[in-house]
Amino acid sequence: MNLAIVIGVSEYADAANNLPGCKRDTDVIYNIISRSEKYDHIILLNNNEISSEAKNVLINFIDEHKDHQINEVFFYYTGHGEFINNDFHYLLSDYNPLKRKQTSLQNIEIDNLLKTLNPELVIKVIDACQSGTAYIKERDVVTKYFEEAKNKFNKCYFLNSSLSTQSSFQNEEMSYFTKSFAESLRDSKTDDIRYKAIIDYISDEFENIGNQTPFFVIQADYTEKFCTKTQDLKNYLEGMNHASGEETAKDKTLSIHDLVVNEAKDYLSRDEAIQLIEILVEESKKFKLDRSTEKLYNLNIGIIDDYNKIPCRIEVGKWLDNNPNLFFAKSTRRRVRTTPLTVAQTIRRTIEIEDDSKFTFILDGYEITVDTPLKGISIDANAKYPNITSYNLAICFLLSKKSIKLFFFIYHYTEQGWDNRSLSFKEVVGRTIEHNGPNTEKFKKNIKIIFDTFNNKIVNDLQEKFKQSIETNQVLEPTQSTQASAPKKITQKKPSDTSSDK
Repeated sequence: MNLAIVIGVSEYADAANNLPGCKRDTDVIYNIISRSEKYDHIILLNNNEISSEAKNVLINFIDEHKDHQINEVFFYYTGHGEFINNDFHYLLSDYNPLKRKQTSLQNIEIDNLLKTLNPELVIKVIDACQSGTAYIKERDVVTKYFEEAKNKFNKCYFLNSSLSTQSSFQNEEMSYFTKSFAESLRDSKTDDIRYKAIIDYISDEFENIGNQTPFFVIQADYTEKFCTKTQDLKNYLEGMNHASGEETAKDKTLSIHDLVVNEAKDYLSRDEAIQLIEILVEESKKFKLDRSTEKLYNLNIGIIDDYNKIPCRIEVGKWLDNNPNLFFAKSTRRRVRTTPLTVAQTIRRTIEIEDDSKFTFILDGYEITVDTPLKGISIDANAKYPNITSYNLAICFLLSKKSIKLFFFIYHYTEQGWDNRSLSFKEVVGRTIEHNGPNTEKFKKNIKIIFDTFNNKIVNDLQEKFKQSIETNQVLEPTQSTQASAPKKITQKKPSDTSSDK
């Protein structure tokens, strides 16, 4: 038997996260594989099923076929993706980063399900980006991750839409990577289509697109065939572009001048970059806590103008070491003596000129190499009551001609006395959002994502702390009042641009 799983998520908890092109992505892929007449059983999940429903469908599908002899399994996903805690996550419509495993499909979970079928060949086509969350890892961490994953299967082809440092793009119609996949079939001169031919077509098409580079992991003979084009499939592929009203590359060839001018629109001038920073300040001043917690905390919103006051500076410096030359910034180091001072030197507090072998240089942060009006934003949520925790949100940024990269970290305070506290560097929530181009409305949405994450962290921590009391009230209150309600549920958004960025 040959089996196929097609999953697309186009709508998330907040409209700002929606990816309208993903709906058509799955329609196109489903039409292709069903019209190929190759697959014996196909499941399609593209109605924004919540995580519990999607997982049940997958488990039932695997359970139904685990005793059959499976030749090939084709797995396709389009939607938001995230790489964190050494695993790739396919984000479902009810995704909440504070309930990550419950509201996403882990790649390792998918691998284990597919291994149960013991297929001869596994194909994964993943049209998603990991949104820059692997900032503390080496530059090609996602590539290495899928390289290691291939060893779980006899033969496999993994087709991924972008590198770990990039986004995967789409317009309102569909995703560019999936569109290229379909066009590789349409433009093929032969009816027999090999996976290697699809990979070669996509590679050539994205060769000159610097902001999205698909990557492929292969453990096979390069002879495996995706399908043989039926007449029904040929008719569908030929009509696909006419239905969308788009011109193909064969219909219109852009000049070098046009290509340069079109791409230049996505770049930032210095004034546009500074404007985005000013928007960050303005939006931060408007920040408010969730209604359920606003009476429990006092807010203190401030500007950070000194790199030494940025608590996450070491993490940003590490990211820059692993991703050099992408932004106008560099990591910084300080010199530390490895050979202790003599008693006489300590008393005199003088140090004679010594050789470098007595010193080492350790990472202590970063600095931006262009002038900026500030270095970051700090927001304290100071608890009014002694039995709850205070929090800090630190936001900083890096700039380039192409984008502004926002780093944000959520800390909690630990107390050393009634009037003495410090930031705790344990259980820190840290993420990044990369914003491309001068689109200010999109930038405001990205800032809102940061603030919502901060609010969600506080609300969820309080719900967890008082979980037993909440459950007790839920049992008791209905007998006292018919208006009793469950505690407010907060869902977290994932960064996106409905017109371009996954």
